[in-house]
Amino acid sequence: MKLQLFIALRYLFSRKDHNAINVISAICAGGICVATMALICVLSGYNGFQQLIEDLFNAFDPDVKITLVEGKTFHSSDECVRKVKSLDFVEVACDVMEENALIRNSERQTMVTVKGVSDSYGELTNVNDVMQVGQFVLREDESYGLVVGGALANQIDVALGFSRPVSLYVPKHDVKINLANPEKAFEEQQLFVVGIYATNQLEIDSKYAFVDLSFARRLLGYADDEVTSLELKLSRDVDMDDALRVVSETLGPSFRVQSREQQHEDFYRMMKIEKWISFLILVFILLIAVFNLIGSLTMLILEKKEDIDTLRNMGATNGFVRQVFLLEGWLISVLGTVVGVSVGLILCGLQKWLGIIKLGNGDEGGFVVDAYPISISLLDVLIVLLSSLLIGLLISWFPTKYMGRKTA
Repeated sequence: MKLQLFIALRYLFSRKDHNAINVISAICAGGICVATMALICVLSGYNGFQQLIEDLFNAFDPDVKITLVEGKTFHSSDECVRKVKSLDFVEVACDVMEENALIRNSERQTMVTVKGVSDSYGELTNVNDVMQVGQFVLREDESYGLVVGGALANQIDVALGFSRPVSLYVPKHDVKINLANPEKAFEEQQLFVVGIYATNQLEIDSKYAFVDLSFARRLLGYADDEVTSLELKLSRDVDMDDALRVVSETLGPSFRVQSREQQHEDFYRMMKIEKWISFLILVFILLIAVFNLIGSLTMLILEKKEDIDTLRNMGATNGFVRQVFLLEGWLISVLGTVVGVSVGLILCGLQKWLGIIKLGNGDEGGFVVDAYPISISLLDVLIVLLSSLLIGLLISWFPTKYMGRKTA
């Protein structure tokens, strides 16, 4: 152990002549502890909510979604599309046909997005895990069914087992609307509801109505190989960036290739902005707490004037003495940081495994989860540690910079 560190440790734990120095040092370490603890808890909370939303998105969102940059439909039989489906890292490929439509049950009606999917859609996503009533079976022999979200089912007042089918109205893409007889510009089909899903996300639960792909093509008047998008499930061990690059190169510039994060770019951007704004606010609070180091070190330097003179008489240079008090201030920062991070991790662990802080009363069932979700990120912990230690080191440098003049 270096002599400077040894002396700094003695100063840190020894009793001071003036009790105010101990009090200020304790307040500084305590402020750093509380700030770093709050940073760990807040960042882990944001990570938990983001992970929760991602898990809900996984029920319907593929790993990769392919659409046209310009235009609406393309042919799944095209050479480049078939090459993408045969790539080694593509586990499941699903043709999809989407179109806005009007859904109607008696006097109740609303706009929905009709999503026609092939039989592989259940393997592509976790849709079967969010089925509230019924099954995600869109076709049995020549009989077709409709799967809707819980919010949509409430809007149009339908339930599983109703003896009356609901009606879907979609505009014919190759027919102009005749104002004298506008009904001829729309295609109508009736289907029975065979399943109701619930993701507890109003936007999704009220938006989609799932039908069989062949039924959607016939309803919309498209060819048997036309699709509006191609959705892919990738192998778990594949690098997403590499996979996106290969798929993009295979398809060419006329196709848009999006990862799950890119499909919800606005959501992820807002989550990141909110997370790091909160981080900066708490770092500013940490900075205020660390500023107490200046007063603590300044008083300590004045108190240890005789010790400084003794060290100089023994041959210590000004740089040696500065390092002693620089390490003294930094050790206070280290102590507060380590304790704060440790307490923060313990609190996050207790919340994660025991769910101490609840969302609502717990009996109302109005939330996706009962307790605040927590997800601890090693990168966030390292960022908090480095930020706190670096701020402590920089603040400790100020009172030692001109100490030679003050103690001369």
